[in-house]
Amino acid sequence: MSSAIQYKPKLSLGLRALCWDANGGGGSGGSDVVGGGRGADNDSEGIRSLAVEKQQELRQSYQHVVEEDFVGFEEDLNKVVKHLVQVDDYTPSRVVSICGMGGLGKTTLAKKVYHHKDIQSHFHGLVWVCISQQYQTRDILQEIFINLVPERKEDVVRMANKELFEQLYKIQQRKRCLVVLDDIWSIEAWKSLKPAFPNGNTGSKILLTTRNKTLPSQIDPYCIFHEPQCLNNEESWDLLQKKSLLRRDGRDSGVLDTNMEAMGRKMVKLCAGLPLAIIVLGGLLATKHTLREWEVVYQNVRSHKWNDDPIQHDNVVSKVLALSYHDLPYQLKPCFLYFGHFPEDYGISPERLYHLWIGDGIIVDDDRVGDETIMDVAKRYLGALAQRCMVQVEVEEYTQRINYCRIHDLMLELCLSKAKMNDFLGIIHLQRETDLANCFSTTSTTTAPKIRKLAIHLNRDVKRVVLSELETTKHLKSILFCNSRSVHEESSIELNSHLKYFKLLRNLDLEEFKFDEKSVESIGNLISLRYLRFRGCLIPKWHSSICKLKHLQTLDLQFCKFNSGEVIVIHGMEQLRHLYIPLNFNVKLKFDGLSNLETLGGFNTGSCDVNDLCKLINLRQLEDAIFWKMHNQDLAAFINYLSVSADHLRQTSLSIVEFCKEEEEDLTLLKQLLGCHHLYRLSIRGIIPELPEYCQGFSPNLIELTLVGCELEEDPMPTLERLPNLQYLYLGNCAFVGDKMVCSANGLPQLKTLRLFNLEHLKEWEVEKGAMPNLSALEIVFCRGLEMVPEGLRFIATLQRFTTKDMSENFNNKLRRVNGEEGEEFYKVQHVSSLDIW
Repeated sequence: MSSAIQYKPKLSLGLRALCWDANGGGGSGGSDVVGGGRGADNDSEGIRSLAVEKQQELRQSYQHVVEEDFVGFEEDLNKVVKHLVQVDDYTPSRVVSICGMGGLGKTTLAKKVYHHKDIQSHFHGLVWVCISQQYQTRDILQEIFINLVPERKEDVVRMANKELFEQLYKIQQRKRCLVVLDDIWSIEAWKSLKPAFPNGNTGSKILLTTRNKTLPSQIDPYCIFHEPQCLNNEESWDLLQKKSLLRRDGRDSGVLDTNMEAMGRKMVKLCAGLPLAIIVLGGLLATKHTLREWEVVYQNVRSHKWNDDPIQHDNVVSKVLALSYHDLPYQLKPCFLYFGHFPEDYGISPERLYHLWIGDGIIVDDDRVGDETIMDVAKRYLGALAQRCMVQVEVEEYTQRINYCRIHDLMLELCLSKAKMNDFLGIIHLQRETDLANCFSTTSTTTAPKIRKLAIHLNRDVKRVVLSELETTKHLKSILFCNSRSVHEESSIELNSHLKYFKLLRNLDLEEFKFDEKSVESIGNLISLRYLRFRGCLIPKWHSSICKLKHLQTLDLQFCKFNSGEVIVIHGMEQLRHLYIPLNFNVKLKFDGLSNLETLGGFNTGSCDVNDLCKLINLRQLEDAIFWKMHNQDLAAFINYLSVSADHLRQTSLSIVEFCKEEEEDLTLLKQLLGCHHLYRLSIRGIIPELPEYCQGFSPNLIELTLVGCELEEDPMPTLERLPNLQYLYLGNCAFVGDKMVCSANGLPQLKTLRLFNLEHLKEWEVEKGAMPNLSALEIVFCRGLEMVPEGLRFIATLQRFTTKDMSENFNNKLRRVNGEEGEEFYKVQHVSSLDIW
């Protein structure tokens, strides 16, 4: 099997020769040189002019939703779905494969199959797992188990592999399950998973995607083999138009003139019908708005050397991908190459990426426009990469916020190839316990001294890592660990005696390790640190030396565990802009001297003093704040902070846990809180006798509301449906204890997701025509008194996903379509593309 790029990731222990000098220059258009720290000396006037030319693009805001267009595979979709739902005692096939070269659209087709309403209704359990080349068998087994039996999520950590295999085998025997194994490469990967899957005709099926055409028959000699064909000329042009005419606001920008269409058709033929090449080319063309610019792209495509055979598909893909990188503004090239730090199919938190970019000096204050923060610039840059289809983003539907981002495996190969060419990055795969000195000692002397960034990918079996003082590592500016394991007593990382020598380190990204006291103390010697991430680490004692890091801009302590019950004071860090603390912080925390802090995540009254918030004079985002067993004094101080002292705040996300009205003052304070305009996300867990009238002051900026256990006696919809910007609503665990709920016409105009859970008294739900006109996802779980779905659902044309679980059998049967026979209420939801009835 050929590869789009000859450089392939290695799985063996050792240092990959991908390095970068952080003080190197920047380039665009005619250069592969990447820019890093802003000490770069750009002597080329050509580069300067190109940089100026592309500033306008970088200053645009971007719509994060880049739709995954589905063109030309409708027949393939129907065939695969038919094979999977087919019940035939005489056909022993339990595996359906989608095979083909990289960039053909295998995963896109498999996603469409997975979400098809016939698949959702036929199978009782569905799981999607990515295998990739660097698979971890136990991680895959755990992921399958958690998705099939989510209520036993906590048990899976304690299960031995043998029990996991047995449980998964039995589950797939008892109920019809579909497991999608996306991007499986080898028979060895299958053999490691095989004991989890039953043989014979149990009704459970496996859908796999692979580039290896010999693999499916090795897995199952009766496997149904499906290989999609490349797009024809018209389909290719249709897909290119969808991408190239997409404006930055996410809408179609109109119709091309005749000359541009002719040029576009000439270009798309060079893509040989491969969807990935067409999509990336379309993303590139979306940044070009004149015929002349399209002609330049066409000439650039043609100027690259082709092999003798112009229809060698891997070469087509690599060529277009390389051109998309070549065309990036110089500021975006190092941003793109940072994706090379992460393993294949790794879901990357955008905030983690932003902080790495900023900590490394790739993005600086001078890049800001207007009242932007530097984080806004980072978001804009990621949006630009997504708009160019170089990065895949998973977007939270109701907020349009990016949850995760990743890149296609072929794009990762390009990324690593360019990183190698530009001396950008070093990657170590640790397969066993070892001193990292062993890795560096095997690296060529010509390569190792250039290393400024280092990513270390840890195998599950690694229990101990030692970073040692070496001449080849003392000049490192960034160290990042990718660890798939959860923290436990046996895993440790020793960063003590030699860490003090890493004086140039700007980024230190650690996750799920156990520290000793000396290793924490030694980090205080890293005077150049800008970004320090302890995500999920076990820290025996906080050391005041951390507060000596005068240049630190981001400190991430989320999910950390501290053994000590001491009072921790974070003070004197005048450059600190982003602080994330654990929600379950078991120590007292105080802030002082954090005058430039812009983001505070995880604030909770169990460990923090509300009065400390008033000292944060530049705070813009207060994320995931929690009030435990609300005290009037705390809430009154917080409301005063929001109302009077926090004009600089943009957004506040707040949860109130165990609220209980004991005095009239409690309800008065709650009503005042609901009226605070900075609130955009609110969760209330506890008994509330009534909601305030909307006119009495509900924040019009509220986009997400969760009510749990509130025991509201009156229908909450007359109030909630008037919230003009509400996009997500969750009512759970007797949030409402009445028996009838009505959603009025034109109510909840922006709502996109509605979830109803355990409303045991609800018997009748009425949805008037015109209500919830933008609803796309509806979930009803354990509302066993509800007798039928509302008639008005059939008028909600935007509804794409409808899920029911643990409802009465009578309720479910009315919605099912079995062997072509429709339940009596199926007509109400027949327009829904993804129907999941459990």
